[in-house]
Amino acid sequence: MTTTLLDTPKGIVEFSYKGIGPTVLLLKGGHSTRETDLSHSSLVYEGYSLLSISRPGYDYTEPSTGKTPEAFAETIVDVLDHLNIKTVNVIAISAGGPTAIALAANHPTRVDKLILEAALTSPWEKRKKQQAKLLFGPVEKAVWGGLHTMLKLFPDLVMKQLLSEMTTENVEDYLNELSPNDRRFIYDMLATSQSGKGFVLDLDHTVTDMTKIQAPVLGMYSQKDKSVLYTNALLLKSKIPHSEVFEVNADSHLIWIGKDAKQVWNKRLEFLSQA
Repeated sequence: MTTTLLDTPKGIVEFSYKGIGPTVLLLKGGHSTRETDLSHSSLVYEGYSLLSISRPGYDYTEPSTGKTPEAFAETIVDVLDHLNIKTVNVIAISAGGPTAIALAANHPTRVDKLILEAALTSPWEKRKKQQAKLLFGPVEKAVWGGLHTMLKLFPDLVMKQLLSEMTTENVEDYLNELSPNDRRFIYDMLATSQSGKGFVLDLDHTVTDMTKIQAPVLGMYSQKDKSVLYTNALLLKSKIPHSEVFEVNADSHLIWIGKDAKQVWNKRLEFLSQA
């Protein structure tokens, strides 16, 4: 994918922008790089422009561009101004949630609609933060290097290990029931993952006051998500009564695969097309 580096007042930001039509801003989740695609690139074939901005610490986006969601929301506005984009529809995935919430809450005139896909609406749990900082801090390159090598040699073993943190189901049963396409989806996701300095920054993110959000909001969550608990969906609904929560019949954090994947896709398109 062709990417652009923009020198903003706070530092370098990496983004890609393609397609013709209303702009959808995509904020990816933790460990996701420019190559990680959870199906959203297909939005360009549905008549949308897709603007993917790498969050601080990921790809070539420098941490100085915003160590807090609120600070990076300001930088996103700089990118929108540079591209002469007045308003965007925002899709946030997983750890990208707090940044999208900050953008919608603090810059209401720039956000038409907000979609939170298995996205955090609350801070990380203390135990998860401690574990993640050990794995994805200074040694993250070695950790991912080892995982990528193991993924090529023993894909099922690596997928099983990482999926155990994403599903409340028996992980062996979950893995065995996946279609070949779904297994390829997970393999490609893991093969393109790299934390950089970004995930450690994500762990300390707080969430802006969601009651300030004026735009229509759609949240899509699974009850069986072990990574982003369904309580995030309940919190979203309690803080933003006008929001819609769509419960996805998925067996893990990965709501983009499995038996309800088409419904997730259709629900997203339906919401984006609403007047």
